[in-house]
Amino acid sequence: MEKEREDQEFEREENVRLKEAFARFNALYNKAAQNSHDVADGKAGLSDDFQEDEYEYIVDKYIDLFNSDMARVAADMGFRAYPYSPALLVKYCDSLVIAKEFDAVLDTLNNYKDSFPPNSEIYLSYCRAYIGKKNISEARRYYNMAIEVESFPEDVCDSIHTLAQDCMEAEFYQEAIFYLERTADLTLLWNSKNQQKEKEDNVASFFFDYAFCLEKLEQDSKALEYYQKSLDIDPFNDIAWHNVGIIYARKEQYQKAYEAFDYALALNPKNIHALFNMGQLCIECKLPQEAIKHFSDFCKLEKNNPDGISGLALAHFLIGDLSQSEILYHKALIFDPEHIVAKAGLADLQAEKKLREKMKKRQKNSNNGKEKK
Repeated sequence: MEKEREDQEFEREENVRLKEAFARFNALYNKAAQNSHDVADGKAGLSDDFQEDEYEYIVDKYIDLFNSDMARVAADMGFRAYPYSPALLVKYCDSLVIAKEFDAVLDTLNNYKDSFPPNSEIYLSYCRAYIGKKNISEARRYYNMAIEVESFPEDVCDSIHTLAQDCMEAEFYQEAIFYLERTADLTLLWNSKNQQKEKEDNVASFFFDYAFCLEKLEQDSKALEYYQKSLDIDPFNDIAWHNVGIIYARKEQYQKAYEAFDYALALNPKNIHALFNMGQLCIECKLPQEAIKHFSDFCKLEKNNPDGISGLALAHFLIGDLSQSEILYHKALIFDPEHIVAKAGLADLQAEKKLREKMKKRQKNSNNGKEKK
């Protein structure tokens, strides 16, 4: 019991130390770069007295904050300070992957390949670069090498989940499922070995990623099953509700699709994808007035989007407001002169105007004939 307390106290002190290191790094950078518009300029004012694990934490923290520029600065400084640290080499490569500089990742790794013994995380960095370059077979080769040299593969389960997410970004969804399934197996092993239970947020994220890949592969029933598992844990995920709506719309279960999009918008009225697809659904269900509302809200957020403007134009067309519809179709063509939907909509509108003109003439001739009698 005493040993457990000591371990907890040590962990707490380490967390405090790392957080303080990040705060100091960030403050030093901001002070040095406050008069500059170039992120890299701030490096001149930074000291290099940070420890190796502090640089690792700083890079990860910036990545968590979606600040890729500062992650790159910290990773570059850390690797310069500790050029023979495999952990900081990997962090530096991670920053290059985020910037989509995949050739630079491979050049860096090849330059240092003889400086380190076989290392699973370094092989996984090769894997990330090759996924980015869309060379899936080479990525898989390096993945296999990583697993072969790693005595405890369960220790790299988080890195393998990252590979799955890289594949998702590259739109290799079947390959992403391979890495997700490996992640699930290794995470289960790690938790069992360490007598821990996986955090619910992580489980929900895993189910979401798995469902997303299945959705993209049009395995709709299975995708819905995993989205539901994710929503059972995190019912306030507007993106998951939107994706459920997409599946139901594809299955032509429009009432369920409507309800899913409605949940998404209740949770996040600025979810532009839910606004657009709800507008499309309302068009499909012959609810043009409601479509106008959703497309209008979409266009307020995405002012120059020809898809949204064309959707709004179609909704006005369906309620018979040809004048406003024509204005909107022309507006869409300003932003994209070759927009297929806007061109087709404008052609339909001109045909409708001619038909109405012809009907007016017939009505006028009919009335004139009645007057003569």
